Amino acid sequence: AIAPISDENNIYFALRSAMVDETQTEKLQHHAHRLKMNRKQIVSLVGQSDDQGSRNYNLAITEERLMSVERLLRSYGVPARQIRIVRVGRVKNPVPCTTNECRQQMRRVELIYSP
Repeated sequence: AIAPISDENNIYFALRSAMVDETQTEKLQHHAHRLKMNRKQIVSLVGQSDDQGSRNYNLAITEERLMSVERLLRSYGVPARQIRIVRVGRVKNPVPCTTNECRQQMRRVELIYSP
């Protein structure tokens, strides 16, 4: 299993998908509100993928997921200057991930706030 992850600051994706579902959209609306209330705050979007598929595929799907999250934040009124994009790709997990639940946690965009 991977280390515990804070669900609040992560947007999770289904296998082979870059679509943000309704639950994750609601979460992003809360993040957008937080950013609009503090215009000096910066959020880094860190894209990660599971350990399935080729390196090129994982980089491509990570990019699509990052763009989906960024587009939604922008559509909620967050200025581009408050958003940074960080491309990670495949998560390097020290312990093999063999369950769907584990892989689900790997397929995410993490929101990391700078002070």
